[in-house]
Amino acid sequence: MPAMRTSSFLIAPALAGLLALAACDQPKFRDKGDSATAPSAAAPAADAAPKARVIPSKAEPVPGPPEWAKGVMGKNLRAAYPKTGICKGNTDIVDVKFTGDPAGTQLLGWGWDVPNKVRVAKVVLVDKSLNIVGAGGGGVERLDVPQALPEITDKMTGWTAVTRLTAGPLDAYGVVGDGDAVCVLGHIEF
Repeated sequence: MPAMRTSSFLIAPALAGLLALAACDQPKFRDKGDSATAPSAAAPAADAAPKARVIPSKAEPVPGPPEWAKGVMGKNLRAAYPKTGICKGNTDIVDVKFTGDPAGTQLLGWGWDVPNKVRVAKVVLVDKSLNIVGAGGGGVERLDVPQALPEITDKMTGWTAVTRLTAGPLDAYGVVGDGDAVCVLGHIEF
């Protein structure tokens, strides 16, 4: 038993030291007067707010949805597309705001149908109630996608989609499979 108490006394300080080290989250700059390791005064502050992107606008009506999407506009996503597909993709930005009558927005993103190894050709946009409120298509050049993801070989994976919504959250889905499945391409709030 005495040997057990001795090893317990040796483990406790070691455990306390490990716990203290675990509390360190990351290295932090400490000014010790060494100008070689000090951040440059000309460098922007790490916590400086980024400049807001100005969204281009057009004083014209938002274009209508593509012909293929007219039958699903206003429907619930799962009623229109009961199956789930697998995609890689993203909803990147609000590309254009249309200020005519009706007003609306155009979104830009990219999509890849993983099992079929093809670009996403059709995109639907849904509101927070999962109702289809916009649509668009693929085939926009995106050279950055195959550079970042070598398994994607098509440089035309970009898509654009339009909606009459001018603000709020939207989710984008790629229409895949036999046209009865959708896969998540991303979320955006504007």
